Amino acid sequence: MKYFQMIQSVLLVGGLVLGATANAAYPDKPIRIIVPFVAGGVSDNVARQVALKITEQTGKAFVVENRGGAGGRIGYEAGAKATPDGYTIVATDATFTMLPGIFGNKLTFEHSDLTPITLIAQMPFVLTVNANSNIKTLGELVSYAKANPKKINYGSSGNGGVNHLVSELFSRSAGITMQQIPYKGMGDAVVGLLGNQVDLMVTAMPTGLPHVTSGKMRALAVSSAKRASAAPNIPTASEQGVPFVSNNWVGFTVPKGSPKEAYEWLAKSVLAAMATPDLQARIHAMGAEANLLVGDEYGKMIQSETSRWSEVIKAAGIVVE
Repeated sequence: MKYFQMIQSVLLVGGLVLGATANAAYPDKPIRIIVPFVAGGVSDNVARQVALKITEQTGKAFVVENRGGAGGRIGYEAGAKATPDGYTIVATDATFTMLPGIFGNKLTFEHSDLTPITLIAQMPFVLTVNANSNIKTLGELVSYAKANPKKINYGSSGNGGVNHLVSELFSRSAGITMQQIPYKGMGDAVVGLLGNQVDLMVTAMPTGLPHVTSGKMRALAVSSAKRASAAPNIPTASEQGVPFVSNNWVGFTVPKGSPKEAYEWLAKSVLAAMATPDLQARIHAMGAEANLLVGDEYGKMIQSETSRWSEVIKAAGIVVE
């Protein structure tokens, strides 16, 4: 009830509970959601769950288009350059705030090319190994890695992707060096870990937790400041002596210049979907926590995260060609 009341307050403050928008016919065709990663990752899972609920509530159709590769740049560029007609959404995660610090003026788009609609959920990262791995605890991983530099390899969603940078942040927090094995997306990285092609994966909870629950992976730690409510039995990295705290998140943006009525309809529809207990439960079961920021508030968070990650990237000397 408390969460539902909070959503109602957001809707009222944002002026979005106005009934029909200026164009009652919108949308009159399927809305495309560009996910800048291959299927199976956190952004893909959250986007599909939200789209499904909106379809149930409104009867309007969505089509998820996975545009993976180049650490998310391909998908973000496609979204930024899409026709701003209200029929394109871009699922945005922490990678979006990391790209400027890595590529600077080499990027072919700017943050301002995508207008924030709403933050949907946040989630910690979970450090996982194959269930058959000889590594049982985070302490064992760190001890082995210190004694055997670069012998531990980890799967990432690609150079410059969120899992690459977060894994490197973990390495520096733990005082170890590891070897990256880049994949086209986290779905492929999961296959790599399950197939013993990589030793470790640092991924958002919605991606890793189902495999931990099924017994195919072993969780060594979560990256949150305190234990995740969806998996309270998994200790944090900090309580095991590694000062590693970081979170991923997922939200929706639209190409700059999209019609006001489309923006308002989409924002209202996302918030209404997130007010339903069953969607909240599904997102929580994935290891994520619903967290709504609308419009300018979401934009401020993106700006803040961009500044933070740019500082981390510079300090760590992370370079991606």
